[in-house]
Amino acid sequence: MATIANTTNLLDDTIEILSNDQNKVPGDDSVNLIQQWIGILNQAENTRPLGNKLTELSETLSKESPDTATIQRLLNEIADATEEFSSEVGPEGEMPTQLEGLSAALRNLGVQLS
Repeated sequence: MATIANTTNLLDDTIEILSNDQNKVPGDDSVNLIQQWIGILNQAENTRPLGNKLTELSETLSKESPDTATIQRLLNEIADATEEFSSEVGPEGEMPTQLEGLSAALRNLGVQLS
């Protein structure tokens, strides 16, 4: 089971990767990162729908010629779900701020892909 510290570190790493790689379609490294998140999100009932969206994104990215429009749609849906979840975790600690940052980075990546 993921600890809060591990999840916080993974959030930081994810935001950094998304912020640094905004001009390319995500590839194998992104799929590996997504798989880590799927494992974490599938541990709890309230985060499984987000895990399912990430599974869909991972499958799309694994295709020989990923469809950019589908990737953009999924990134926006995941950003929406992440933003909604950030309001549910409460205002304490750094997690809500990190989730909001992740949501913004996902949206920005979607825009960069267009």
